Amino acid sequence: MASPKYSRLRIPRKAKDDALAGLLWLHEPLGLQEEGRDLVACFRTADAARRARSSVEAQGYHAALTTDIPEADPLAAFRAASRPFPVGRRLWIDPGDPAGGAAPDCRVALRLPASRAFGTGGHESTRLALLALEEEVRPESRVLDAGTGSGILALAAAALGARQTVGFDTDADAVFVARENARRHSFGSRVGLFAGSAQAAAGRFTIVVANMLPDELHPILSALASRMEPQGRLILSGIPAEREEDVARRARARRLRLLSRYRENAWSCLCLSRASS
Repeated sequence: MASPKYSRLRIPRKAKDDALAGLLWLHEPLGLQEEGRDLVACFRTADAARRARSSVEAQGYHAALTTDIPEADPLAAFRAASRPFPVGRRLWIDPGDPAGGAAPDCRVALRLPASRAFGTGGHESTRLALLALEEEVRPESRVLDAGTGSGILALAAAALGARQTVGFDTDADAVFVARENARRHSFGSRVGLFAGSAQAAAGRFTIVVANMLPDELHPILSALASRMEPQGRLILSGIPAEREEDVARRARARRLRLLSRYRENAWSCLCLSRASS
């Protein structure tokens, strides 16, 4: 059987640049590492690496791409070095060994070993979405997670007590990873996962959450809004701070109003509801 392959993107930089790392994480890398003064990102497919290269080059960086590199397990060292960390008041994120130790009292562990699907809680946009969910989820909540990746937001909603959560992704490989992650949790049985689009999600939801870049969000914003219950919430994360107003303007055009915002470094998360008539 042929060895799996991956692609590698090397980006020279003059100084430590967290915004660059954040931009790369949103293109679903297998992992990031520093080599001297360069930042290196590994991707499952050459197409994903090319999209990331186009994105960072649009921001003025130079990126060298190498494709078809044979791999063993490029994330083994990352998992071994990972340490769990708290998010908000109630969550405990563990991106390392799935058989890790217990969470501290009053916290719920989310065990999400680093994998080919995006979402181990290390990126600001994911943490902001988790904070928003912590504020909005209630026991009666039904939650829809758009672009679920590793399933972290769908699982977090279930961990926070939601009655039901549904996650979807157009990447079937990501859904496979999310299902593996769901099986690691006692509350994973309340998480449904499928490969497809927002239109395929049955019914309406108390909370719809999406953690994606604006260019990915804009084409499906109307579809996501249509899945909200009349008194529902729409949580949008993955928004670079300089594009927050553009996203808010597009939301207003769909009769959505801003309830609250969360910010960390160069990233924003918006919580919206339907505007009153």
